[in-house]
Amino acid sequence: MDYSILERVTEDLLSILPVIFRIVRNRFIRTVLIDIGADITPHHFEIIHLLMEEGTMHVAEIGQRLEIARAQMTQLIEKLVDLGIVERQSDTNDRRIINISLTQQGILLLEEHKHTVEEAIRETMSSLSDDELEELSDSLRKLWSILGKLE
Repeated sequence: MDYSILERVTEDLLSILPVIFRIVRNRFIRTVLIDIGADITPHHFEIIHLLMEEGTMHVAEIGQRLEIARAQMTQLIEKLVDLGIVERQSDTNDRRIINISLTQQGILLLEEHKHTVEEAIRETMSSLSDDELEELSDSLRKLWSILGKLE
C-alpha cells in the first residue's frame, strides 16, 4: 500500500467534510428553516431527518449519531415534542429507555419542505457550468460508491 496516497486521502477527507457540512447546513437547511419559521435550528432539522430515515430511535442513539451532547439533546427533543413534530415512547423492553419517533405532523413537515430544499440546491448549483455539474455528479457518485465499501 502506498502510504503517501493514504495520507493524502486522509487529509482530503478531513478538510472536505467540514466544507460540505457547512454548505449543506448554511445554504440548504437554513432555507427550509426560514420557510418553517417555528424557531427550529439545524440540529432540530437533523434530528427530524434522521428519524425519517431510521425510524424510532432512543435519545442516546440520536445524540451519538449526530454527535450532539446528551444535555443538549434533552432540550432539542423537548422543543420538537412541544411543536408536535416528535413524540416520546417508553421502550417495550426497558421502560427506562425513552424512544423518539416522528409524528404524522413531523412526517408531513419533511415532505412539505423537501421541495424547498431541492429548489435551494438547484438555485445554488445553477451558478455552475454544465461541465462542472457533470463533473460534480460523477465525483459524488464515485465517492458514494467508494464510501459504501467502508460501511
